[in-house]
Amino acid sequence: MSDHVKIYGVKPRIQYVADGVLASYEFPFPVFQASDIEVYFNDVKQESATYTVQGVRESEGGSVVFQTPPSQGTVLTLMRNLSIERTSDFQEGGALRADILNDELDYQIACQQQIAENLNRSLVLPPYAAGNDLDLTLPSPSAGKAVVWNAAGTGLENSTVAVNAMESTLNGYKTAAENAATAATTKAGEALAQAEVATAQAQTATAQAGVAAANASDAQEAAQTASDALDQMNKNRTNCLTKMPQNLDLVLANGVLTLRSGSKVFVPNGSQGFSEIVLEGDRSLALSSPDTSTYVLFYEQVTDTLYRRDCAQVFSGTSTPQYGILYHTVNNTIECFTNS
Repeated sequence: MSDHVKIYGVKPRIQYVADGVLASYEFPFPVFQASDIEVYFNDVKQESATYTVQGVRESEGGSVVFQTPPSQGTVLTLMRNLSIERTSDFQEGGALRADILNDELDYQIACQQQIAENLNRSLVLPPYAAGNDLDLTLPSPSAGKAVVWNAAGTGLENSTVAVNAMESTLNGYKTAAENAATAATTKAGEALAQAEVATAQAQTATAQAGVAAANASDAQEAAQTASDALDQMNKNRTNCLTKMPQNLDLVLANGVLTLRSGSKVFVPNGSQGFSEIVLEGDRSLALSSPDTSTYVLFYEQVTDTLYRRDCAQVFSGTSTPQYGILYHTVNNTIECFTNS
């Protein structure tokens, strides 16, 4: 043991992460007595009875030896904590002994190192902070409130809201939004299912009109019967997707089907559903020789064309057909596919 403790420029605090096996941990700073060492396992201060301090008054430091090795993963903190006081008193005219003077100066330097280490773990303004008129006095504690800068940025005050309650409030808003989104998704699914059912019903009605036409012996009479059936259906049905009445003015004459000016048709409009269009001018479609097939009549807005498609080639859903017309029930579009 050295007669004179030398205080080097070493921080009076060191940390380790225990491995569950090692029982002895070194500290690189001197202590004047064993009680100058404080030991923490994570955030819990340990009783001195659980360890032994070796290397008291050694300038290079010493070690702490535990009776039981700290558990693996424990953050181990060793720090010097001195009672800040004067340890000697020199009498006027008395002997000024070097060893006592050195011990006193060593102790005071060690206290200053301790204060510096504590300040390093404290909140401080940066050297370039503006203004000497800042009031850094903390306000009186208020349960649940945060300490914030005042409106002028010159002092500290308690927040007006309880910050701990904000998370609960925000979570409540989040839950309400999620529930609303779920309900909207459910409603959208129900509406889509209803649209698909209505589409199937419309196809069935069209097929029934075709069967009536096929039973007619005269092609002209069959076409007229189909036209009458279509006219009657247009008077009675509503648009299967928009639930809005259609107004279709169809005329069949001399093998030509004409959708007259003023007729109302509906075209896909993405997420907005379907848009109503009133035709300006007639749109005609030349029919082939009479047959027993059932057709669906389409108006294509981009090409401003009226055309037909065999019901067997008309689909709805999301799966792409090899050939025919698809009403995509998610994208709300009508698409044409070929087998080329």
